[in-house]
Amino acid sequence: MEPNADYASRMAVPPAPKFREPKAIELLAFGYALGVAGTVWDWREHLLGPGTQPPHLVIDLGGLLVISTLAFSGRIDLRSRTFIALYVLLVLVVLVAIGPFVLMMAAPRSDLMASLMHSMMSSGALLVYLPLVLLAGWSAWRWLSHEPLNWWRLAAAFGIVVVALATVWDLYWHQTHPMELRSSMAGLPPHQAILAGFLIGLIGAGWGAVTGISSAGFRVHTTGGAIENPASRSK
Repeated sequence: MEPNADYASRMAVPPAPKFREPKAIELLAFGYALGVAGTVWDWREHLLGPGTQPPHLVIDLGGLLVISTLAFSGRIDLRSRTFIALYVLLVLVVLVAIGPFVLMMAAPRSDLMASLMHSMMSSGALLVYLPLVLLAGWSAWRWLSHEPLNWWRLAAAFGIVVVALATVWDLYWHQTHPMELRSSMAGLPPHQAILAGFLIGLIGAGWGAVTGISSAGFRVHTTGGAIENPASRSK
């Protein structure tokens, strides 16, 4: 019976690898990396021509990932007023960020698109971005309140606040400088501030992600997929 048992054990299908869910700090690092990549891509597109919309979509997706992670990480009651308020703000921010992109892709020469572009040059358009600034600040404060404060957590949370404020500044800049043409978007102060915000967040979140992986490697030793107790090795 032993040879048969040994044969069956060799022929057994190995268990499928288990993929762990990414941690909040890793999602933040990925979101900030998207923001940096999208901003640099946007600058390159403007150097080659009038620019295209896909880089803006990458920037928006990176920012939304960061804000969502900050807002909804940790314990939160889905029936609480805090969750409802954060959810409503997030929906408004998604509409403000993704709505114009969708409209431009679907009907770039429509009257609705022309009206939208005209309204963005009015002073009241700045109020549309108020939910973005409010959500970024609230989400950053909420995430920082979960654990003890340190420099990289502060950078990971503060970066998106800089991006949100710089986005409002960028809209105001284009409203007050409508005739200004530059060969590179990198020369515009608001665009530099947006990149700085993404870089600040990327440095903080990246450091937190790397140190988290390193500390986990010291605590857990794996041998053949099984967790090994370091204390047993000294016996």
